[in-house]
Amino acid sequence: MIDVIPEPEHEIVADTSRSQQLKTSCIIDRASYDCAMKQMDFKPTLIYATRSMKFTIKNTSLVGLDYNFKIVNSQTGVLDAGAYTIIPKKGSISPGCDENFIVRFAPVEVESDFSRILSANINHLSPTQEPLIAELSGTALRPVIHFELPVSGYRERKAKEQSFIDDKVKIIEFESLGTNIRNTNRFMAVNPTSQGYEFEWEELVDETNKKSLFKCATPKGLILSGKKTEMVFEYVPGAVGEHESRWVFKIPSEKIS
Repeated sequence: MIDVIPEPEHEIVADTSRSQQLKTSCIIDRASYDCAMKQMDFKPTLIYATRSMKFTIKNTSLVGLDYNFKIVNSQTGVLDAGAYTIIPKKGSISPGCDENFIVRFAPVEVESDFSRILSANINHLSPTQEPLIAELSGTALRPVIHFELPVSGYRERKAKEQSFIDDKVKIIEFESLGTNIRNTNRFMAVNPTSQGYEFEWEELVDETNKKSLFKCATPKGLILSGKKTEMVFEYVPGAVGEHESRWVFKIPSEKIS
């Protein structure tokens, strides 16, 4: 199929015509790819938490590979990403190049079936190439408590100093523009269980420090089922430097800490 572009309106001036040689080239091919990923099984994940898995697609054709991903319910075939997202979702891969993709599993509720089908619509795919289809599966677990805390790079910074912090430890960071200044950090705690409970905060006292620089302004309280409660911590540094304090969140009725 050839499309002819009409010439724009013009006027030929006498004795000004000349011949000009033009060199043209074209590449004709169908899209093809190489991808080892056929299935993604996510480890059990707490609701409100996120797990990620990565895979790579290599464009093995001589033309650009245009793709557009979709996630459907494995039972109904209806568009339903559920707890899954893929980044990037749409784009193009240059010939001979590859691109990395990240699939995230972030459940917000416990469901009996998280199975989904991930597929890529690839333009002009070679008839000898199988469509890119993968099975996604995961399991969600309900935590007793969830803290809505911002992302912190403190754990990574300490790891570079060979001071490792357990992944189960939650991190609350303060920045103080001077000493003897009261700094406050507020965040929400969510009770995703089916019943309310009372809570307590207890500081793990460091015998080397006679006076703690940190204080919990909400040491006790009640969180109703499915509700949020604000937690407040304060930090008053007495000297310049980096300071730490460890606290334990307790639910006495459940004997959980």
